[in-house]
Amino acid sequence: MLAWRCSQLDTSRPDRSPIEFLIVCARFRDVELIVRDHEDATESPADTPLWNTLQRVAAGLFPGSATVPLMMMGATDARFFRRAGSVAYGFGLFSQRISYDDYSSMFHGDNERVDQESLRLSTELWDATARDLLSA
Repeated sequence: MLAWRCSQLDTSRPDRSPIEFLIVCARFRDVELIVRDHEDATESPADTPLWNTLQRVAAGLFPGSATVPLMMMGATDARFFRRAGSVAYGFGLFSQRISYDDYSSMFHGDNERVDQESLRLSTELWDATARDLLSA
């Protein structure tokens, strides 16, 4: 019950720290909270040469598409690069033949995989991104 109730709270508010969130959760009866690990989220700005390149390249591969910043829960090694002052984005192009839900379920599961069309699109994206950045 605690997990359900706490998950209903708005944890996306920038004025609420993870510790404040835990304090709110602890107000429920018969709850013991143990914090084993915590790292603050990192982000990269969306007004960089790399972001502009990703927008151009994605629009070239998918005319009419829009590149939209989105923060997701999870962890990647990008947090270490960001903390060292680098810009880092998680970015890829994925087949339109599978839904976002289907795509999401393919990663970090018992049967982790990616479809060949998404692999081809992401390869084209990164090749074009490198060429665009190197020609600037």
